[in-house]
Amino acid sequence: MKSSEMPITEEKFGIVFRYSRANIYSYHSLIGALEISPFVSDIPVFIPKPEEIIPEINRLLDVEQFTHLLIGISLNTFQLQDVLEFLGSLKSHPKANQLTIVAGGSHPTARPGDLLSNGTDIVVNGEGEKTFQELVLALRNKSPLAQLKGISFLDEEKNIQIQPRNEPIDLNDYPPFAPEMELYSAMEISRGCKFGCTYCQVPSLFGKQVRYRSPETIVKWGKFLLSKRAVWDFRFISPNAFGYGSKKSSEPNIKKIKQMLSGLKNLEATNKKRIFFGTFPSEVRPESVTEEILELTRKYCDNNNLTMGAQSGSPKILESIRRGHTVEQVIAAVELANNFDYIMNIDFIIGFPEETEEDQFETINLCKELISKNCKIHMHYLIPLPGTKYEKMKPKKIPGEILKILRRWSNDGIIFGSWQHQYEKVTNQKNGKN
Repeated sequence: MKSSEMPITEEKFGIVFRYSRANIYSYHSLIGALEISPFVSDIPVFIPKPEEIIPEINRLLDVEQFTHLLIGISLNTFQLQDVLEFLGSLKSHPKANQLTIVAGGSHPTARPGDLLSNGTDIVVNGEGEKTFQELVLALRNKSPLAQLKGISFLDEEKNIQIQPRNEPIDLNDYPPFAPEMELYSAMEISRGCKFGCTYCQVPSLFGKQVRYRSPETIVKWGKFLLSKRAVWDFRFISPNAFGYGSKKSSEPNIKKIKQMLSGLKNLEATNKKRIFFGTFPSEVRPESVTEEILELTRKYCDNNNLTMGAQSGSPKILESIRRGHTVEQVIAAVELANNFDYIMNIDFIIGFPEETEEDQFETINLCKELISKNCKIHMHYLIPLPGTKYEKMKPKKIPGEILKILRRWSNDGIIFGSWQHQYEKVTNQKNGKN
C-alpha cells in the first residue's frame, strides 16, 4: 500500500512489533507512549520473537480475525539485511494488503529510501514517541499522511515525501518503558548530544540540544519499578551519564545527580536493589570524570567499573572527529578513577578515513598505557554510518603490524569487542563479497 492517503477501512486494528533484544529500549519507549495516549491506548499490541512473527501475523489475521495490522520495525544499519529479508516475506504474504509496515530508528531516519523502496509503507524520522502516537491514530481514522509531521512515505508518483519533524519531546511527559505491558528496562535520563562527533548518528537522530528526564520523574519511575519487582538493577541510557543535568553537557551537575541517585538509593525495596551509573548502556566522557562525581558514585552506586569513550590516541584524529577532549584528559580520567578503585572500560575506534599509520600507532600506544593502568579496551573498527560525515567514505585499512597486535590482544583477552567482525565485513564489501 503506497499512497499519501493510505485508507484503512478495517474495524479490528492491531500492532505487531518485530521485537528483539537489540532494540528493546526503542520498542519499550514506543509502547509506553501508546499506553498513555487517550486515543490509541485501546489498540492491542503484540511482541512476538523475530522467528515467531510470521506465524503470529497469520494467527492474528486468520484466527483472531484482525482485519488490519501495523507491523512496527526498529532497526539500525547493522540489522538492515535481516530486515530486508523480513520485508520480502511480508510483500509475498497472501494477506499483504492487510498489513501496513512502519520502520523507524537510526538507519531509516538517515536513509528512508532503503526501506520505502523495499516494501515499507511509512518511515518514522527521528524520535518516535509523539510521531508514532499520531501516526497510529491517523491510520485508524483513515486520515491523510500528508497532514502528519515526522514521517516519510512514497507519494502517488513513487517520490519520497519527507515531512518536517515534530518538535523534540519533553522526556518527563513519557514513560521510560511500557508499564502496562510490564516491559521494564534501563531508564533514558538524557537524549541528544551537543558534541556532534563525525562518526555518530545521535545528533542527526535526536538533535544537539540535550534534554533531561528530571530527578523527580526518575525517582517516581524507580519507585514504580520496585513496587513491581522484588529485585531490580537500576541502569540508565545517556551519551554522557556524568553530564546529566548539566547545561554544558560535560561538567557534572553534582546537585542534580545527587538528587537522582540519593532518591533511588533511599527507596524501599522488597528484597534488593542496585544502582549502576556510568556503565553500559550509557558511558561517560573523559572531561566529566572528576573527584567530586567519583566520590558521589562510590557513595550511592554499586558498579565497580565505568564505561568511557576515548576513540583515538591521536590528538590530530580527536580534533578531526570533533571529540571535544584530549588524550591527556583520557589518561587523567583513568588515573583519577583508579584512585577510587574503578575499572575503566574504554572505547576505541580504528579505521577513520583520515588516519595515517602513525595515528593508528598512537592509538595502539595509548591502549598499551591504559592496559598497564588496569583498563579494559573495547575496540571497534569504523563502520561508516548513514547520516554521518563518513557515510560515503572508505575506512582506513589496518596495517599488518597493528593487525597482529590487535589479534594477539584479542586472543589473550586483553581487548574485547567486535572489531575483527567489523573489519572483515568492510573488507569483504570492498572485495565485492557478501
